[in-house]
Amino acid sequence: MREAAKNTGLKTIFSIFLGLMLTAFAGIGVYTFHPPPGDYEAQIRELSREEQEIRGSNASAELTPEDRDRVDEIRSLRRVLSDEAMEARKPWFLSTSIILIVFSTLLLVVSLVRADQLQVISSGLLLGGVFCMLYGVGWIAFTGTSVLRFVVMTVALGITVGLGYYRFVRRGRGQPAAEGGERTGSAGLEEVEGRIRDLEERLSGAAKALGGKKE
Repeated sequence: MREAAKNTGLKTIFSIFLGLMLTAFAGIGVYTFHPPPGDYEAQIRELSREEQEIRGSNASAELTPEDRDRVDEIRSLRRVLSDEAMEARKPWFLSTSIILIVFSTLLLVVSLVRADQLQVISSGLLLGGVFCMLYGVGWIAFTGTSVLRFVVMTVALGITVGLGYYRFVRRGRGQPAAEGGERTGSAGLEEVEGRIRDLEERLSGAAKALGGKKE
């Protein structure tokens, strides 16, 4: 019992770890092959560096009016660039969400293949698909478009419900039927064996009766 409980715990830990690794793999892959727009970040860093240089050069004294004006200008430019960067990233947020949802769907579909034979791997793939689905849906909050958010959320919900129905409802109906068939088959065999034993007893009784008559 202890060994079985230990193996069950190890399988659960491995499934969760595999799901997290698949999620991390998806996130790193998206940032590697589908990076966000980086032009604005470079400009923002340059403005921040210039502000630090202005403040560092006048550390022992107050800023001059020219320096204060320049610092205010830098802050204003940085706010404008931040707003533009957010607007420019909204299409990237949407495409990233779609990529992650497609990847999660593939994981969920693969987890259904040979799920009975490879239960631990299948559970890990299923968890990875769920985690990636949540990760992809999370990016929708930054798109700023309510219609697109609703469409992507609807697709994600439909995929989750459809695969969940197939995995836990439709496949679940077949298992009791198979078990019932096995039980029916075993019951039928027992009935046949009982009839054979009854027939043997009758033949034995008939043979004894015939032997008594001959004597």
